[in-house]
Amino acid sequence: MRKRITLIILILVVFYGIFAILTVFSAKRAISTTQKAVGAAKLQDLDATKAYLKDAKKEFNTTKKWVSVFTPLRIVPLLGWYVADVQRGIGAAIDGLGAAITFADAITPYADVLGLVGQGTFLGGTAAERLAKAIETLSLVTPQIDEVGKSLQKARDQIDRIESWRYPNFLPGKPGTLLAQAKQTVDQLESLVVDTKPLLLVLPEIMGQQKEKKYLILFQNDKELRPTGGFITAYAVFRINKGTIASEGSNDIYNLDNTLLKRVPPPGPIATYLNVSNLNLRDSNWSPDFFASMKQFEKLYEAAGDKKVIDGIIALDTQFVLSMMEVLGPIEAYGTKFTTDKVDVCDCPQIIYELEKFADEPVAYEKGSRKGIIGVLMQQMMDQAFNAPKSTWPNLLGTAIDSLRQKHLLLYFHDSQSQEAVERINFAGRLYEYDGDYLNINEANLGGAKSNLYIQQKVRQVAKKDKDGNIHKTLTIEYKYPRRMDNCSLERKGGLCLAGIYRDWIRIYVPKGSSLIKASGTEVPITATEDLGKIVFEGFFTLRPEGTGKIEIEYTVPIKADKVYKLLMQKQPGTAGPTYEIDAFGKKQKPFPLTTDKELIVKL
Repeated sequence: MRKRITLIILILVVFYGIFAILTVFSAKRAISTTQKAVGAAKLQDLDATKAYLKDAKKEFNTTKKWVSVFTPLRIVPLLGWYVADVQRGIGAAIDGLGAAITFADAITPYADVLGLVGQGTFLGGTAAERLAKAIETLSLVTPQIDEVGKSLQKARDQIDRIESWRYPNFLPGKPGTLLAQAKQTVDQLESLVVDTKPLLLVLPEIMGQQKEKKYLILFQNDKELRPTGGFITAYAVFRINKGTIASEGSNDIYNLDNTLLKRVPPPGPIATYLNVSNLNLRDSNWSPDFFASMKQFEKLYEAAGDKKVIDGIIALDTQFVLSMMEVLGPIEAYGTKFTTDKVDVCDCPQIIYELEKFADEPVAYEKGSRKGIIGVLMQQMMDQAFNAPKSTWPNLLGTAIDSLRQKHLLLYFHDSQSQEAVERINFAGRLYEYDGDYLNINEANLGGAKSNLYIQQKVRQVAKKDKDGNIHKTLTIEYKYPRRMDNCSLERKGGLCLAGIYRDWIRIYVPKGSSLIKASGTEVPITATEDLGKIVFEGFFTLRPEGTGKIEIEYTVPIKADKVYKLLMQKQPGTAGPTYEIDAFGKKQKPFPLTTDKELIVKL
């Protein structure tokens, strides 16, 4: 009897051993083919990507068959967990590849417009005409996008059933971290697909498919930081008709302010530190919520002598211009060649220096002849984009999307559906409600200089439990200003005032109900107020060139963090990505630049 049992066990070991080897080889082939699909996608080869994706899905289905042999072992304690997890992982891979195949099929008609290697259906005509035709048919993509969402949901359901604690990080390759990253990636992709669909539905409307649209373009100088991204320096008006974009001219914002027929009292800090008695359009973006600021801007704009009937507002900053030029190359305007080459006089790209020459009010920069610089640059940029090689288009599209995600480009529309769509995908610069801890650091440079070109910032957060079980936080903001001071006298004969004294009104938005314990580092003591459904700690400080500064705030947040700590950090538009360091209940996170809004979830 014992010999028979031993023989049966031996047969089972050999049997499952053979199938384990076959499964491993099959899985390796499937993973290798998937990696080839990723490589083809990076090369913008849509046809090859689709072929590899289909092959990978077929190979994972083969692997699934081999793994099914192990199903009886799922009843075995401990071993059964891992058998089930392998099957779930393979199932998630199949569903994920299915989503990728559906998405690739959905964008195939647009291959030519997107600059991908593949046979699109919008060939012939100018680039602008092909783009307009593609926009016209966007509604046809939404059913396929729904299918992508369903497949990703299936993948998420599978992978969410795999428990991370079964795969501790002391094992080779840190499987726990890899699993957590995979779960987060699938969740983010699913959310992106769900949130993108409303935008695809309204994009033809935004691009003037049925009726011509007219948009006001605001140039926000992020080197002179203001709440929504920068001091409003200039404006332009663009019209869009069936995807074709044309400029109707641009001007200095001061000229528009001079036509105002309405007088509105300014917010306290603007009145105090800018010494003005009325709110101007150039200072109207005082709310850190872009929607609220544009509402205020439009109230004043209605009283402007040179107002236009518009359908929305698009705000951009110097970083957006720089990023686009890094793809497009130099741009010619006003007999000047604008480039991204670094210039010593400001230790910055030449295009930034030229834009600052325009923005630096006392020097004037021949504003009479160059007052339309922003509109001309934008028109030249679009002309170069439409005439660029198709291989450049994916980079242009990626740059535009990155600028929207990083809030160097902000959107505001009168049409409620369009506005809701851009808010869902976080392209509208809104401050959001959140069911956890929250932080938004918002600054306003009220010194007139372009200090934010040089100032470096580091943010540290330490979260602990207080005696009542609430969250006790210590927030430290460190500043370093390594540049020598420029001559910023209004009587100066030449030169730019870039590095001047940084005179900053700082506001720190935290969850409603938070209580300030103590604060230091500001010249005007930090006080607590309410705004946009949050508590705001605000105050004023100055920082001189070649100097350093530190603000430290202690406060409590009325949120219990028992099993999970959640924190949403919303980035201020126009900022380049200050370094954040977080110690959440003893768990130190790796320092990172806050280039986009970021949610942190820590299991306690």
